[in-house]
Amino acid sequence: MRRGPEEETHRGAPLSSNASAGPLRDEPLVAIVTTSAGGIILPVPERSPFIVGRASDCELAIPDLSVSRRHLRVSVGDDLRVEDLSSANGTSYDGRRLRPYEETVIGLGQALTIGSVTVFVHAAQAVVAPGRAAGPGVLFTPPVVEIVRDEASKRIYATIPTIAPSPLSVLVLGETGVGKEVFADAIHRASRRAHKPLLKLNCAALPESILEGELFGYERGAFSGAVVARPGLFESAHEGTIFLDEVGELPLHTQAKLLRVLESGEVMRLGARSASKIDVRFIAATNVDLRAAMERGEFRRDLFYRLEGIRVEIPPLRARPEDVVALAEFFLARLAGRMGLVAPQLTESARDVLKDYAWPGNVRELRNTIERALVMNPEAEFLTESDLVLHAPESIRPPPPSLPIHNTIELARVEAPPVTRAPALTLRSSLDEIEEKAIREALAKTNGNQSAAARLLGIGRHALIKRIEAYGIGRPRTRT
Repeated sequence: MRRGPEEETHRGAPLSSNASAGPLRDEPLVAIVTTSAGGIILPVPERSPFIVGRASDCELAIPDLSVSRRHLRVSVGDDLRVEDLSSANGTSYDGRRLRPYEETVIGLGQALTIGSVTVFVHAAQAVVAPGRAAGPGVLFTPPVVEIVRDEASKRIYATIPTIAPSPLSVLVLGETGVGKEVFADAIHRASRRAHKPLLKLNCAALPESILEGELFGYERGAFSGAVVARPGLFESAHEGTIFLDEVGELPLHTQAKLLRVLESGEVMRLGARSASKIDVRFIAATNVDLRAAMERGEFRRDLFYRLEGIRVEIPPLRARPEDVVALAEFFLARLAGRMGLVAPQLTESARDVLKDYAWPGNVRELRNTIERALVMNPEAEFLTESDLVLHAPESIRPPPPSLPIHNTIELARVEAPPVTRAPALTLRSSLDEIEEKAIREALAKTNGNQSAAARLLGIGRHALIKRIEAYGIGRPRTRT
């Protein structure tokens, strides 16, 4: 891993300072910094321009070894300008690495990568929960905050300041893996309940008998094995938020009990004689067509309309191709930081392949694909098309459907533009040898059947064929 030099001096011309006035100075700003150790919220210095770097005397100090001691200069005025100070591991923005002493304007909420660290500048009130300070060193574990480039997504996510403070229940719809839980996290963090718990339950993961105990709690002796009284999810989330994932899988009997809690604000433990008052905000999510389920008698109409205080539909990833590369670069930078690496760049062919793929598993599949590519190529300077293991024939993306836009939100999604690092041929060669050996063994076990060998290796047939051609492996003859 390349590290920043011990000392650097600024040799370029200084940035013109316009800090005396400007829209960005009308309210406090904070920098959300995500590193391999987690995340931290730092106040943006009032003095402008200021220096960002690893050295403790920098106005905005980031203690990460991939950051140079004096990495970049920032000026805040009518706009937000950054200038790379000939840093060792570089500064990247909008998918491009800045030249030494190059100046560029960045947008609020847009990802800036310095070394393997990702930085976002936001208005403080949009990031810090009510009642909390944006003081130095507010530690947090960053979610998979999404950076949206697709215009429809932007319109959806821009409504978060309106939805979050509302007491209404929220129903989040979307395919598996689109980020419904991330959306629930964003709503809670931006709400007045942010200082209270956000409790989550997958309604499809538990049998009905256990599910009711988890939701409502129980008194001692309520059933065999109930040796002590235990509060349920509803009571434990008092004054906070409950996220019910896969709510369409709730049994009808439990749906009736949930409806009573929503309407009365009271919960009765199993075996109890009296109810307890609770103050909880509900966010429910499902990939099931609840209207069709109502027609089949599998989901209660009254519960549906009670949960649908605000309805949110998160589009599938194939319908927002402009978000794909930004997300991929974020996942790449995040894992590289955790591994102590500087993130490689995605080549143009790799970007095209990512945008053309159908992503049946949505954001979850994209994250796994990118992280697998980095793990298999930890010392690469670039990730190419051949490094991405995708499942053809689904790689042709259908035309995006026309999706209705409903009230929706999400905190800033994070793009992590790339930074280069020097290759280490010894490790790459070792990995190639391991991969080639595994392919040969799989082909031998399947008598050269490429489809069967691909299933055995857990990759797509198209990806296997590319690797067979790259290693010059011949198909073994079928024994007679």
